[in-house]
Amino acid sequence: NLQKRDHHEGHHDHEDKVMLIGDARNLLGKENFEVFALVLFSQNLQKCPFEEHAQRVKHVAEIAEKCSMGLKTAECGKSVTVIIMDEICKTPENAEKYPFHEACCAKHEPDRHKCFVEHKLTAPDAIPPYKKPAAEQSCKDYQENRASFMGHYIYEISRRHPMMYPPAILHMAHSFEHIVMDCCKDTATCGQCFGEKMTALKKEMKTINALQLHNCYILKNFKEETLKAVKLSQTAQKFPKAPYGLIKDLVHDIVHLTATCCSGDMIACMEDRLALTTKTCAKKDELSSKLAACCEKSVVERSACIVKIDNDDRPADLSPQVREYIDDVSVCKRFEDDKNELLSHFLYDYSRRHPEMSTEMLLKIDIGYDGILVKCCHEEDKLACLGKAEGELKKEVQSSVELLKTNCAALEKVGSYHFEVMLLGKYTPKIPQVTTPTLIHLIDDMTHVGEYCCKVPAEKQLPCSEGALGLIIGSMCEKQEGHFVNNQVAHCCSDSYANQRSCFTALGPDPSYVPPAPSADYFTFTDELCAAADSEELQLAKKTFLVNLIKLKPNIEAEQMKEITASFLGMVDKCCKAEHHMECFGVEGPKLITKCEGIIGLHPAV
Repeated sequence: NLQKRDHHEGHHDHEDKVMLIGDARNLLGKENFEVFALVLFSQNLQKCPFEEHAQRVKHVAEIAEKCSMGLKTAECGKSVTVIIMDEICKTPENAEKYPFHEACCAKHEPDRHKCFVEHKLTAPDAIPPYKKPAAEQSCKDYQENRASFMGHYIYEISRRHPMMYPPAILHMAHSFEHIVMDCCKDTATCGQCFGEKMTALKKEMKTINALQLHNCYILKNFKEETLKAVKLSQTAQKFPKAPYGLIKDLVHDIVHLTATCCSGDMIACMEDRLALTTKTCAKKDELSSKLAACCEKSVVERSACIVKIDNDDRPADLSPQVREYIDDVSVCKRFEDDKNELLSHFLYDYSRRHPEMSTEMLLKIDIGYDGILVKCCHEEDKLACLGKAEGELKKEVQSSVELLKTNCAALEKVGSYHFEVMLLGKYTPKIPQVTTPTLIHLIDDMTHVGEYCCKVPAEKQLPCSEGALGLIIGSMCEKQEGHFVNNQVAHCCSDSYANQRSCFTALGPDPSYVPPAPSADYFTFTDELCAAADSEELQLAKKTFLVNLIKLKPNIEAEQMKEITASFLGMVDKCCKAEHHMECFGVEGPKLITKCEGIIGLHPAV
């Protein structure tokens, strides 16, 4: 619901502003250019060994270096894309590994590159898991040959993340090298050091990847207007002193950049990202007092820095409320003249005043204000009607704040495991068709959000929690696209981006679900139940039992659940003390199931 702009306004088609190979080399510098080339080769030919890509990089780097010195050869008149693709197509590839290679290489640009993009292996398990060397070995390898060691790291990340923005991969590589340098100072503690710091780095990489995929998800499923609204609210929050025109201009570029990157064209993506970063730094004084430090960094490092900076402080003269949208009937004329522009301006003004609100909340308020104007601008007493609007908008905010407080209080009171059990009790009846491991993983992720977001400062809790839950729900919706597990999920996933999280929260048990009849092999009791008390294995087994139980009886009452859980734990305790665990489970398991059937009134399958 933001002003539609012509797709080409403010920028040219990518073909009009291609970056020539020499210019790219001059902009990035020797090392970053070579890293960038390695990323691109690894993302496009994911099954080639590192050594092959190293040769490709060497050859392209030689061309780039000559061209960067002003040489006027035919190659120097080519773009980065053409040079990279020429190198990929220079020699035939193994048809088993790359059945598409010959056909793609027969095409002309831009179709040739597009063809390779379409054949990227994006499934999480498309490339076998990386077997990382021991910490001591990593230190030795780094000290003996830094270029090769770092090259292997970049290669392994790139081929497993073929859609990740190259600047993000370069940022991860910089961070990784800092970890290596730090941890390798002391061989006695390097293992522990790597363990701690790599966990944080992996988490950051997962977050960066999730955010990028989520932007693509919004663009694909809710179209450009929604992404514009998302980016407008986020950018206005980050840069509250910046004028509306500048924010709108940046948002236009961000949306265009996102579309480019989501298309899979990582070369154009890199170029657009660098252009946006350069523009942001050129306007840093107008935008934010916190940008200066980022803009002093190298052109490659700036991007990640800008993304991560905190919101700037609100201008001292910024009124706490947006009275001009409530106390002035002229908004009706503005609404009539250009609805999208008014709502866009309202979202900007509201967002820059409320850094404590989540993007989803701000979009809901914008939608709510739209509804208020539709109603009030047709009333005789427009001002009186608009006067009530603020209260209406606050209701939505309050419900989200209350939910957050309730969940954080519950998490603190009962602890992560019992909080997770509580969520499983709520969510299993909503989506009982989802496999038990997937459901448990989903609730695990939601619990981690609570663990993290409930501890951040109060003013950051709502953006933190609703933002993270939005990623989780968006990812779930994306995976189910076209074949949703039930109509409720289809509705929440497809209806409104702003209301997605609250839609899932409000869902009741799926009315279309028909529980399976209990059978002897429905529950399985194995030795895993005898793992150490409070171990992850035991907790997983307990959660699995619980979810499977709820799937049998989605409307199970809390007391029934409590009684059955106590019986289950009693059986586990008894059998794990027995000499032969499995024999005991063979006898006690069926007894437990019979007892369950009695408690919740189920009848076994005949």
